[in-house]
Amino acid sequence: MMRLIGSTMRTGDGWRLPALAGLVGVLAVSITAGAAARPLPAAAGGAVGVSAVAQPWRDVNLSFSRAGRIEKIMVHRGDVVAKGQVLARQADQQQLLQEQMAAVAANSTVRIDAAKAQLAQDAVDLKKKQWAAARHAATDFEVEQATLKVTIDKLTVELAEVRHQRDVLGLQAAKLAVERRQIRAPFAGVIEDRYVDAGGAIAPFKKVLRLVSVGRLRIIAPVPLAIAHELHTGDVAEVIAGSVHARGTILWIGRVADAASGTVTVGIKVDGHSGIVAGEQVMVQLTHLQQAWHSGRAEGVGRPAMAWAGGHGP
Repeated sequence: MMRLIGSTMRTGDGWRLPALAGLVGVLAVSITAGAAARPLPAAAGGAVGVSAVAQPWRDVNLSFSRAGRIEKIMVHRGDVVAKGQVLARQADQQQLLQEQMAAVAANSTVRIDAAKAQLAQDAVDLKKKQWAAARHAATDFEVEQATLKVTIDKLTVELAEVRHQRDVLGLQAAKLAVERRQIRAPFAGVIEDRYVDAGGAIAPFKKVLRLVSVGRLRIIAPVPLAIAHELHTGDVAEVIAGSVHARGTILWIGRVADAASGTVTVGIKVDGHSGIVAGEQVMVQLTHLQQAWHSGRAEGVGRPAMAWAGGHGP
C-alpha cells in the first residue's frame, strides 16, 4: 500500500481512479512549473546569446530595364567599384545617334536669332510708315499692316523660344534613353556575382550583376522579449564568429514580436573590417542584460517599457 494525496491505491487489482487522476495533476503542475522556471539560453560566461547571420550592409542585383543585346560588361567578380561607375552597357548606337541629333537642335539658337532679326527689321519699317503717315506720304492701311507684322514677329520669337525649350527637353530624354542602356553602381562596393556574359540578348530586369557593400555588416538577431525590453538604440553588443570577437551597435528594435518564439528582431551594425565575413553564422551576446533580467525576476520587478528605435514608444 502507498499513500497519495489523501487516498490509497493498491499495486494489484483495483486501482483507485481518483488517486491516479491526482497523480497526473501533480505531474502536470510540476512540469509546467519547471518550464516556467527554465532560464534563458545562455552563451559562455553567462551572457545571453542569440544566433544570427552577418549580412552585407547593402546587397542588390543589378539589371537592365529594357531588352537588348549586351555589348560590354566592364567588371568581374571581386572588382571594387565606385558609386556611379558604369558596369555594363547594352548596344546603344541608335540611342547615341538620337542623342547627337537632339544635341544639335538643343545647342542651336538659329530660329530664335532669325525671328529676332525679322522683328527688328519690321520694327524699323513700322517707324518709317508712321513717319510717312504723319506727312501724308503713307496711308493708315499701310501703317496697320506694318503694325500687324511687328505683332506677328513678336509671336514668332516666342514660338522659337518654346521650340528651343522643347529641343532642350528632347536632349534630356535622349540622354535618359542612353542611360537606360547602361548599368551604373548605385553605391560603392564589390562585385559579388556576374550572371551573364557580353554578346547575348537579355530580357528586361534579368539579373546581370550582384553588388554588395561590406564596409559595414548588419545583423538581424531574434532577441527574447524579456531581454528586448531592456535594449536601447546605441547599446553595444558583442558579436562572435569562431575566434573573432567584434563590438556591434544596436541600430533599431523591431516593433512586432513573433508570438511563436517569443522574440523580437533587433538590428545590429558591425564594422566590416572586424574579421567577420558576410554570410557567416554569428553569436550575439548581451551580458549585462541577462544579469538585469534575472535580478528583476528575483526581486519581482516588472518589465520596463520597450525602448523603441529612436528611444520612443510607438
